[in-house]
Amino acid sequence: MVTTHLHLLARTDPLTNLSRLVQRFKGGSAHQANVERLGRGVNGLRWAKGYTLETVSPRALDAVRQYLRTQPERHPEEAIPDWAGDTPEYEQTGGEQWVGPNRAPL
Repeated sequence: MVTTHLHLLARTDPLTNLSRLVQRFKGGSAHQANVERLGRGVNGLRWAKGYTLETVSPRALDAVRQYLRTQPERHPEEAIPDWAGDTPEYEQTGGEQWVGPNRAPL
């Protein structure tokens, strides 16, 4: 995350309504940021319209995680002051393949 944008890596159920999920992420985070007065300006935090979704193969997860962690280095003028970024201890590793009730792991 930087001051102008964020990237989110999430594993979801294949049947998840992704547009609804993103809508809830954006709406919920904007509401909370504004309750806590974390947004800038008189209107607080306002998300831009639209978003981009991409799928990631299990083999690319480590590279994607590294790319996401280096956003402040890629955009130093947009880095959040005094924020160390995410920490890997919150990442669950292993079992990256989603397994539904009628599927066996690949």
